[in-house]
Formats: sequence, C-alpha cells, structure tokens
Amino acid sequence: MLHQAIMKILVVAAALLLTATPLRAEEAPPAETVPQAKEQTAAAPDLVWPSPPLQPRIRYLGSVANPEDIGRKKGFWRKVWDFIRGEEADEQVARPMAVAVDGRDRLLVADTLRGRVHIFDRRQGEYSHLRGSDMESMRLPIGLAVDGQDNIYVADGELNKIFVFRPDGEFDRMLATTPWLKRPSALAIDRARQRLYVVDTPAHDIKVLDLPSGTIRSVIGSRGVERGQFNFPTFATLDRQGRLVVTDSMNMRIQIFDAEGQLVSVFGKNGDGSGDFSAPKGVALDSEGHVYVADAGFDNIQVFDETGKLLLFWGTSGQDAGEFWLPAGLLIDAQDRIYVADSYNKRVQIFQYLGERDE
Repeated sequence: MLHQAIMKILVVAAALLLTATPLRAEEAPPAETVPQAKEQTAAAPDLVWPSPPLQPRIRYLGSVANPEDIGRKKGFWRKVWDFIRGEEADEQVARPMAVAVDGRDRLLVADTLRGRVHIFDRRQGEYSHLRGSDMESMRLPIGLAVDGQDNIYVADGELNKIFVFRPDGEFDRMLATTPWLKRPSALAIDRARQRLYVVDTPAHDIKVLDLPSGTIRSVIGSRGVERGQFNFPTFATLDRQGRLVVTDSMNMRIQIFDAEGQLVSVFGKNGDGSGDFSAPKGVALDSEGHVYVADAGFDNIQVFDETGKLLLFWGTSGQDAGEFWLPAGLLIDAQDRIYVADSYNKRVQIFQYLGERDE
C-alpha cells in the first residue's frame, strides 16, 4: 500500500511537472491588483447596464469560483498533495447560497453542496474555509453574516443550528437555538444595535436576537398573506438605518420593516410582467437605498426603490459574464460592489453600482 501511494505521488508529480506553464515576468499581475485579482484583469468583459447610449448604472467586475480567481498561487508540491487528498476540488465553489464580506475585505461564501464556507482573502491572495466544530461538521451552510468584530455566523439548514466562528476561523460556540428554531435560511446582523436577525422559514417569522447573549428579543411576523405576515420567508438584509428587508418568497413580495419592527413598505407580486416576481431569492440594498432582488425564475437581478417602482434589471439565463443560472444570495458591500451567488453556475459574480451620476 505504501509503495502504491508513493508511486501515485510520483506519477501525479511528473504529470504536473510536464503540464505546468510558468508565468513569465511580463505576465505577472502588478501588486496593486491583488485585492481584486480577477475583477481587474483585461479578460473581464466591459459590460454595463443599461446599455449605451443610456447612462450606465451597473458594471460587471468579474467572478470568483476558486482560489486562483483571487490570485492564489500554489507551489508544485502543494499542488501534488492537494490532488492526493482531493482538497483542490473542495476549494471550487459548487453551490453558493449566501455571501458576506468582512472588515478585511475577505469574501465568504456559504456552499451548500460542499458543506463548508469558503473564505477568499483577496488582499493576501489566500484561501481557507470553515467546516464546523470538533464535535460536528456543517451539513447545509445556508445563511451567513459577519459582526463588527469579524466574527462569522453560519446558519445550517439541515442541522437547524447556528455556528459562530472567530475571525481566524476557529470555532467559537453554538447558539442555543434548540427551544425556538425550526429551520434557518438567512441571517442578518445590525451592528449598531447589536441584533441578530434569523429568518426561520417554516415558522414563517423572523427571530430578533440580542447579539451578545443570543437570547430572543422579539419576533416579527406570522403565517399569512396580510401585510406584515409571511409565507415561507427565505432571505433578508439590513440597510444603514437598521431597516430590515425580507424576501417573502411564497407571497412573491418584498417587505420592509423599520428598526423597531414596524412595517414600512410592501411590494411585488407573482407574474411575468415588468417588476413582477417568479422566484424571488436574495435581497440587498445599495448606499442610496435601492432594493436589489435576485429572481431565480427569471435569472436576473431587479432593482427597485423602496415603494416598489422598478428602476432597472439585468441578466438572463446563461453561463457567460452577467448571465445567471438560479441566482440565490445577494450582498452589497460598503463600496457598492454587488455580489451574486450564481448558484448553478458555481460562482459568485461581482458588479459595481456606479451611482446616480449625471452625464
């Protein structure tokens, strides 16, 4: 057995050595491109929406599907060892469902098929991941959030638990959710008010937790079709004023609540017309308060004002840049970069909101 293992390593090493193509000095990316390695390459197409001659509002930046997309380079023997262990395949994004960005500009991706959270450190060009605790591995990481200290919260939709990790990736604790949690699907953190919002899909409500203690402060919603009620909510986000925006999936609408849990706005309906929804998923807000909704039925991203007026949409079914295949989670960071968990295309696509600039 030992002899066979040694032979396998030697064969793989020889194959990699023969096929390896060193990067010439003139091809190496400049140091300043490391934080946005793939987004800034010349290979990225110049795509904007809406198309000229209209003023562009959204620009395509690139995508991340594996560590090489952020500039990670592995030595020869590391490649051999990862191939033997099968680790290299696990580093490929397979079914992204939720995304987050921490204070170090690391991109976190909850991957339901791999059962891990990928961590892409774009500044350092390094990759790591979260698996779970020493006692229990994650099975279906589906919800993701980061607090003000870069602690990472992961909701597992199969275990019905919420894992908490320290910024270095070490497991910290498990929230005591057994008495009240049915099945989480999304997380959102209000850093200013120290609250954790947990979307409890089969309970048809949102649990509001005190972040330091993990105890429930309040519950928003109940099952129904009236304003303020939910029918299988799935995704949620917060704006800079602490307003909560929820995808009320089976009611085919978006609901917005203020920081005290009072209903502010409701919009959306099932249909195939302009501004209608087919399968609304991820939701996010930019710095100007526009509401972005990923629709897995239309394979596009729709942008609304808070009253539900459709402002813009982009995307169609496909695998090229700017196209989607069942998009899921959405995130917009402090720089107005838009991250789309393009789930069946096995990647996270990244766009830039350009703002309401005049010609």
